Amino acid sequence: MNGLSYLLDTNTIIGLLKGNDEAISILSGISLPACGFSAIPRMELLSYPDLAIDEEQAINRLLDRMTHLARRMVSR
Repeated sequence: MNGLSYLLDTNTIIGLLKGNDEAISILSGISLPACGFSAIPRMELLSYPDLAIDEEQAINRLLDRMTHLARRMVSR
């Protein structure tokens, strides 16, 4: 088993970043390292044209706590 239990999409990650009660409730009790994301949500989150530096930092802090599937595949 690879330790991943959940694959999160862009909308779920945005919900976590915005403090959305439903997203937080769904993932309550779940360890972020058990959550993975693909390159697509990363690209979508970081390519927003008016993204502020503090928003980019918040996105990266959250994503750093999860498993980036492309990075995991390369490191095998």
